[in-house]
Order: sequence, then C-alpha cells, then structure tokens
Amino acid sequence: MPSPKNKTLEKLMAELDAHRQNHLPFVIFKYPGEKELKAILQSDDSLCFTTNFSEAGFVFSPFDDAQQTILMRPDHVFKAKLPAVELPDHKRFHPQMEDEEEASRYKRLVANAVTTIKQKQLRKVVLSRPIEVATAKSAIQIFNQLSLEYSSAFCYCWYHPRVGCWVGATPEILLEVQGTQFTTVALAGTIEKSGTDIPNWQAKEREEQQLVTHYIEEVVSSLGIEINSSEVGTTDAGTLWHLKTTLSGKVKQQQVASMIRTLHPTPAVCGIPLKESMTYIKKHEGYPRKFYTGFLGEIKKEPEQEIRFFVNLRCMEFKGGKAIIYVGGGITKDSDPEKEWQETIAKSRTILKVL
Repeated sequence: MPSPKNKTLEKLMAELDAHRQNHLPFVIFKYPGEKELKAILQSDDSLCFTTNFSEAGFVFSPFDDAQQTILMRPDHVFKAKLPAVELPDHKRFHPQMEDEEEASRYKRLVANAVTTIKQKQLRKVVLSRPIEVATAKSAIQIFNQLSLEYSSAFCYCWYHPRVGCWVGATPEILLEVQGTQFTTVALAGTIEKSGTDIPNWQAKEREEQQLVTHYIEEVVSSLGIEINSSEVGTTDAGTLWHLKTTLSGKVKQQQVASMIRTLHPTPAVCGIPLKESMTYIKKHEGYPRKFYTGFLGEIKKEPEQEIRFFVNLRCMEFKGGKAIIYVGGGITKDSDPEKEWQETIAKSRTILKVL
C-alpha cells in the first residue's frame, strides 16, 4: 500500500498531468533548503497581470521591465513532500562538445563590450547566450531532478498555454518580504568548483560583486528605506561558487511595489548604468531573453503579506523535445573573453546535467 505521503504526491502529480493535458496554467516549485513541493493551479487559461504586487498568486516577470508581469491565480493549491530517490552518478555526465562558431561569436561579443567599458560608456554589462539541446525528458521530470540535485536552489516548473513552459533552479533572491521585514542579496562573481576549498577570489570578481552591492544600497536608500549590509561571503550554488552580500531592513507595505520595480533588473543581470546597459544588451546580444533574468515567485496574503521572489537564472525554456538553456556573465574592464566563455559553459552544466 502506498504511504499517505506517496498518495499526496501521486495526487499532486495527477492534478498537474490533468492540467497540462487540458492546456491549463500551473506552477510547481520548491523553496531553497526545503523538502516540500507546492503546486499552484489556475482554473482557466486567462492571462492575468499585476502592477502593484498586492494580489495572492505566483508572479512570473520578464527581463525587460517595460513588459508586463504575469500573475498566476492560486485557484487550487496542492502540497507534497519531495520524494527521496537516489541521484544518478555524476561521472556519467558528458558535457557537450564545444561549438567553435558560437565560441568565437561570444568571445567577440565580450571583447567588444570590454572596449566599450574602457571607453567609459559603461561600467559593467551582463551578456548572455542561448543553448539549444534535445531532450527526451518531460518538463516535470526535469523539475523533479533539479529539485533533488540542487537542494539549496529555488526550483520550479511553470506552464501557461499562451506563454510557454519554463524550468529552472536559481540560487539568487530578488526580494523577500515578511510583514515589514525585507531581505535581498547581491550575488555576483562566479568560479567553478574544483574540490571543496573556498576559492581565491580575484579583483575582477570582487569588483563585479561590489558594483552590484553599492547599486542596491543606493536605489533602496533613494526610496527612503534604511538598508543594512552584511560582510561579503562565499556561497555554494551547486557546481559553482558565488560572492554574496545579504542586505536587509524594514519596509512599509505601500513601498513594496516601488522597491520591486527599483530592484529589477539589478546590475547582476543587466549592468551599470542600468538604462545604457539595457540598451546595449538589446542592441548587441542578438536574441530576446524573454523570462531569463526576469524574476518569479509567490505572493501570500495570509496571515500577513509574504513575498518570496527569485531572479530567473539557471533556467531553460522547454519546447517539447528540446530545451533552450540560457547562460551569461558580468563583463567589466578586466574581463577575459576566453574565461567568460568558459564561465557560460560552467553555468550551463546546472541544467545540462539533468537533461
């Protein structure tokens, strides 16, 4: 006989399957460090939006802040425990062969950005690229594997018949609000793991992280909100290390929407100055990011307002039989095109490992 926990999980998965078969919106997700899966199901295929972030539901917002933020209504909510199963042997993972043409294109993109930065037109810009991969797995199977593989990440599978299907495992908080208390993070600088030793961070990564921290401090303070910053530390993100600063304080409910709009996009996904970096990305990156480096997460209203939003990194767009993975990195005056190319390869392994 299946245990009650297994029955709960079976019911959740059956509801998701029925919703998908009927082309109805849903999202299933897991918070960092937690063992509970949560699914939010919308009962019709209407496309709802939010501007004030005051309604309960699940938010899915694109990178381009000029576009609307989608809100999935919580018409039905299901919860279940994450099943404990044995993970596949990582030694069997074989990375893709390097695409020489794409490598050359991306390195030129980085080199041109470094020249622009040295000419004082920008201080930092984040440049990314898509990778298309065939997969025999379903979006839910990929989500399940990510949830087991990356316990410290926010893992999700989001589907709307009028938008598409996205899956990811992101390490980065955009904003958490519990009552009047808020927390955000500056996460920048990346080194691929080799063993368990904390990396020796170089000037390029430290400067990149400092730029993001100072930007967040300035824009939040400009709203009249006091903000406190922690010391810079190293955080574990699956196969990668990042530099991280935690920033926190108190916020009034009427300030929350302005804070969200001010924080997104941060220099960690766009650049400095923000407007000029956004223009540069749209002109030179060569593809539409859609929801990559946007943000997503849940708004709860009871017993008090709670917001948990994450930056949409380490993600993929799922198109039945193929996955489009998105990866990128922050470019500064000290960036080396070859190292930046290798960084995108390292970041792609988060998703490639489970495909």
